Amino acid sequence: MCVAVQHSARRGHYGRMNRFGLRVSLLISVLLAAPAHACPVSAPDIIRSDSFESCARTQSGLQRLADDLMINGIQPTVVLTRSITVDAPTRVLVVADGRHFPVDAPAAVVRVRIDGDESASSVSVTDWGSSQRPMMHAFNVLADASLGAGTHQIELIAHAHSSRPGRFRLGAGSAMSVLVQPLSTLSSASLPGATGAVNLITFAPGQGIDVLEGGIGRPLVPVLAHSLRNPGARALMAITLASGRAYHVCNSNIDEGYGDALLGLTSNGVCQNTQESSWSVNDIDPNAEKQAPLMLHGAHSLQPGQERRLDLVVSELAFGSDQPNAHENGVCWSLGSTRMLTALNGAVSGAAIVPTTAQCSTYTWQCVASTAGTPGCPVSGTDVVLASAWVQIPPGHDGIVLFNARARIQGDNADALTTATLSIRVDGAMQGAIGMQQLADGAAAASRTLSASYLSAANAPGGRLSVGPHLVEVTINVSGSRVAHASVPTELALTWFD
Repeated sequence: MCVAVQHSARRGHYGRMNRFGLRVSLLISVLLAAPAHACPVSAPDIIRSDSFESCARTQSGLQRLADDLMINGIQPTVVLTRSITVDAPTRVLVVADGRHFPVDAPAAVVRVRIDGDESASSVSVTDWGSSQRPMMHAFNVLADASLGAGTHQIELIAHAHSSRPGRFRLGAGSAMSVLVQPLSTLSSASLPGATGAVNLITFAPGQGIDVLEGGIGRPLVPVLAHSLRNPGARALMAITLASGRAYHVCNSNIDEGYGDALLGLTSNGVCQNTQESSWSVNDIDPNAEKQAPLMLHGAHSLQPGQERRLDLVVSELAFGSDQPNAHENGVCWSLGSTRMLTALNGAVSGAAIVPTTAQCSTYTWQCVASTAGTPGCPVSGTDVVLASAWVQIPPGHDGIVLFNARARIQGDNADALTTATLSIRVDGAMQGAIGMQQLADGAAAASRTLSASYLSAANAPGGRLSVGPHLVEVTINVSGSRVAHASVPTELALTWFD
């Protein structure tokens, strides 16, 4: 059903409509003759084996906090919950995004619990007690599970870590999306424990080491992987999400082991370009946090017969001789409690176009806010569109699609307190979970990653997407009383799949 592969301006297949026109007509006729509760097709040219069985997808939903919620102590608090009942084994994917901020100075833990089990979830930890400047921080959590027939309870839970108890708040606008019975095929890998110490060398001229932007010598250590293959006769889109926590583990004898933790993706062992994946960074430092969440996404096309190995990799930001102040990044860190998910072969999936194609680059900066009239910078407090795409919902589709946004924010240490808000707009209306990150007065150069998400389910404010095109945008709004040139990289900012 070729009409279902209208991904985006970047990866659309409009030219195939005539070629598959007869197949489209026949398939739509079959769908119209099927029971109203039947699931839609999973791909443009394949009918699912369960297409005429009861469809659990309609129980997909988005739960959103209307007000700030106080979390007090180390006992888990249920933040958001959704109950579903299925009559056959069913796959479920859960994505939670939002913001939280300290009242005391605890370490905040956020994760997903499915039927009382927390093992299928990544874990977000933000340790404000290790920070000299505790700020509001974005969080992201991923979970997935295969559920048997029956009733199931899915909960977003939060609590202070037992090693650092105290109070914090989850902010209004935080949300949990529950995608039931995805049309995409999901691959899942997890790192329930942690990696060893990530203590790499990127700048040591005496040893002949000088990692430049885009250089193939950037050290990248694989930690999780998905092996994918396209056995069909049409191109497929693979959308990858990953989430975990980064934390300081050792003194590297350079800046006491503090610095910039970096999370990324490779394809077949090759560092990716800005159109294919985002990077995730958190400055592991007392001026930021010594433990904080990391999250990224990627989008890769697989041609017929093509195979790909996608690796989640860890590294550090490099400051080589092509930078104004070349030096070794002293960070020594570990990645823990991480989950990697890849969705393949969906009916509606894709990624927004990226204006640059920079290989293995972390510094493709664009200015998004200034109070000083810096040339090329929007005025602080302006909604700036980072990515946009027309998403086509084909006939026969239920309009349930999961959208994910990612961005990094960096300011200048001369800036005052700065607040960045990441949002998703659909047809002009802000929808779903927002991501919000504050940068401290005097330490705004400490990079962080934000995330936002939206599931166009029946109970969401915008409801299911109707058949036809929809404009989806990722925006960022950066505000503050003194902002020199707050910037984000021009890398992959918007992906979606069903």
